[in-house]
Amino acid sequence: MYKPQKLHPISYLSGVIEAIKQNIVLIFIFIIFNLDSFDFANPKSYIYPGIILTIFIITFIYHALVVYKTKYWIENDHFIMDYGIVTKKRKELNIRRIQTVDTSQGVIHQIVGGVKLQIKTPSDGVELDTVSKLQSEHIRNTIKQMQNEEQQEVTDSVENVTQEGQDYNSASTPHKVLFKLSKKQLLFMAMTSGAIGIALATIAPIIGSFSEVIPWERLSEKVANISQAIFVIVSLLVAIILIISYVIGTLIVFIRYYNYTLSAHNDQLTIRYGLFNVKNITVPTNRVQAILEKQSFVRKLFGVTSITFVTTSDTKVESDDTTMADGNVLILPFIKRNSAYRMLQELVPSFEFKPAAKIMPNRAFHRYFIKEAAILLIIGAALSYFWTIWVMVVICMIIILLIINAVITVKSSGLYYFDDQLVIRNVSLIGIKQFYLKKDKILGMELTSNPFMDKSKLRSFKCIVAKGIANTKIGLRFVEKQQALDLKAWYLRGDGHE
Repeated sequence: MYKPQKLHPISYLSGVIEAIKQNIVLIFIFIIFNLDSFDFANPKSYIYPGIILTIFIITFIYHALVVYKTKYWIENDHFIMDYGIVTKKRKELNIRRIQTVDTSQGVIHQIVGGVKLQIKTPSDGVELDTVSKLQSEHIRNTIKQMQNEEQQEVTDSVENVTQEGQDYNSASTPHKVLFKLSKKQLLFMAMTSGAIGIALATIAPIIGSFSEVIPWERLSEKVANISQAIFVIVSLLVAIILIISYVIGTLIVFIRYYNYTLSAHNDQLTIRYGLFNVKNITVPTNRVQAILEKQSFVRKLFGVTSITFVTTSDTKVESDDTTMADGNVLILPFIKRNSAYRMLQELVPSFEFKPAAKIMPNRAFHRYFIKEAAILLIIGAALSYFWTIWVMVVICMIIILLIINAVITVKSSGLYYFDDQLVIRNVSLIGIKQFYLKKDKILGMELTSNPFMDKSKLRSFKCIVAKGIANTKIGLRFVEKQQALDLKAWYLRGDGHE
């Protein structure tokens, strides 16, 4: 590692994949519109494919040069990466400040034994397109060893005592496996994870592309003499799409979180999961800003939950992996609630996990849907006049759902604060979110109102918490005015509350 190293040769193949991804739209346009009418005898027919091929070659050559010019090594106490084609660039990361060394493995990476490597500090980071798995382990172990040797020197200089007999090499200390998701649990998790929504988000563009070629007019003509035939066809299509979406969504979740394993070493957690794209994520527990428990109502019936850490990440890497940049890191994806909290007490002992109190006033009920309902009714009335009365039926169904959501929110949401901790519980039609916040991690607090809320003595509040490379706001709408003011006093003056 102390001599300049090059990327794995498979990085050149990833250049081919990247070139295809960047030109996929042009390729599809040619296949759909020009392939059937392509005249092999006419030289002009080769102009468009020639342009596509030229762009593809230029993209590949550019990526290949980037790979060829990229070198990395460790020098003194810095991890160094040289890169750049025309302009030579150099990044130096102080090894003492490196917090995470994460990897991901796609299918091709798994075949050749390579990984994509991300090394991050609180303010910067580097990404190596592909290195060998052995090399990535060597990099990780070397960084850890150098960090611990430096820590040992600091400890010796402060305490002026020898620490012989103790092993400070983290590479030789095994990780403790805290949680492993079995295939049975994974399947149950996939089936209760909102799989339809995941699949619809994935296949919606594909459905939209094919909808234009479906012979809707021909289908309508064949069933024109059947009462309400269009309604039957649409209902069947919707049912089929929902079933297929559920199956595909379940499969996507199963593949994504396959072999999910959580292990711990000192103050760092390591997460490994994935079938076709295997990811290794390191989470320093000292960067946890808040803890989020998420439950759907189905999972609540079975007593299972999921735990997510809200973390900071000052590094924005050029990658499609936004796990750390987004700030939400799934720690326990599917686990019995009691077991989850026992494990959390070990992982983050500074947190206490007390339930939130139900404090939402009944006079806030109509405020969760009245504005949206008014807008929907105006839109529905206009569409019904110019199109069909059935639009109003759909609008009424949406308003009913908004009312149900308001009932659930007012009856179940709440908060509780004590000592230096705040618990916020948000409940809606789609599930339950319970946040655990430490006072010293809250960056600020906002209280908002309007004349109508003032008349009813209501306030909305939001706590600002660092998340990913930015921040997020967590709070409740339409709580008692005095409750919000007391909460603000607790935050500003440090008042305790039990």
